[in-house]
Amino acid sequence: MRITTLILASAILGCTALSALATPCAQQIGALQRRLDSIGAVRVAGLEPGHTLTTGSIKALPQALAEQPSEPRLKPTRENVSAARTLIQEAVVEDREGNQRACENILTDAKRLMGALP
Repeated sequence: MRITTLILASAILGCTALSALATPCAQQIGALQRRLDSIGAVRVAGLEPGHTLTTGSIKALPQALAEQPSEPRLKPTRENVSAARTLIQEAVVEDREGNQRACENILTDAKRLMGALP
């Protein structure tokens, strides 16, 4: 009986520890990675090795917007999308090390580089 109780208690503690690993920065990283694997990002940068398309997003527009962004710096380019992917990998490292502020700053730069993806 005690062994069953100990196993149950350790399972509950293990589940709570796993939920603590899902940091806000990790959630943003996941969202940006899905955005970079979207059809719009592939139109801009092409499908890079190791990446797959993410389809069926509930937040995706039904079609790409015909108009260009009003701010020229927001227009995504192949180089910017590639640089954003690199920054996201850096953010993953910072998040693993527990540096939330650094992770958020890196993600802000990545979002700026990505611009308004179609």
